[in-house]
Amino acid sequence: MQNNSTNFDKIVKSLSLSDKVFTPNLTTRLSYEAAIEQIKKNFKVLDLGCGSGILGILIKKNNKNIDIFSSDIDKNAIKFTKKNFAKNKIKGVIRKSNLFENWNTMKFDYIINDVSGISNKIAVKSPWFKNMVPCDTGPDGTKLSSKIIKESKKYLAKKGIIQIPLISLSNVSKTISLAKKHFRYIKIKKSIDWFLPDELIYLKNEMLFLKKKKLISFEQKFGKIICNTSIIICKDLK
Repeated sequence: MQNNSTNFDKIVKSLSLSDKVFTPNLTTRLSYEAAIEQIKKNFKVLDLGCGSGILGILIKKNNKNIDIFSSDIDKNAIKFTKKNFAKNKIKGVIRKSNLFENWNTMKFDYIINDVSGISNKIAVKSPWFKNMVPCDTGPDGTKLSSKIIKESKKYLAKKGIIQIPLISLSNVSKTISLAKKHFRYIKIKKSIDWFLPDELIYLKNEMLFLKKKKLISFEQKFGKIICNTSIIICKDLK
């Protein structure tokens, strides 16, 4: 684990970044750690919502005998993914795409859902998405993940796996229920609790309102708001 963390931190420091491209965070780290435990030799791997390109870079460096495919709806993300791939001498197919839209009839052994998955009521007021493409996730944060889950079977190879982040600033139970309708096997691979950052404390009342409406979930302990991020893998489509 220490080696994985070291690799992650090293690559993050080497990236060319911009305030118009999402900065790698805790979800990114957990996504990487979950993915490398599952990805095998000769896999075709799709990073959906690639941002800076970090996951494709890390996964390819961890296993050179795979093919990396990366896409994002944002032209700035595509620009910086290409730049960071070249900087790290990584070869991959990079496309501007709204989710699966431009992957046509391709099939992948492993799909990483790296698309935003938090309530847009929080996203639009947070500094996380400043200067970026509008966060079209819906009030409960599940709009994009739900679409990905429903469409994924068209793009998964036989015995293919899709990896999905679950963030408590969304309706996690709704996402899990939908996944169970489409997959036989679902398992949490990574999970961690985290305190709401100080820069988001001003959103506390908004978050309490959303929680009351059962659109998001979190706990309160020690006078702090505690959120959770988990990574699940789903396979064996019905």
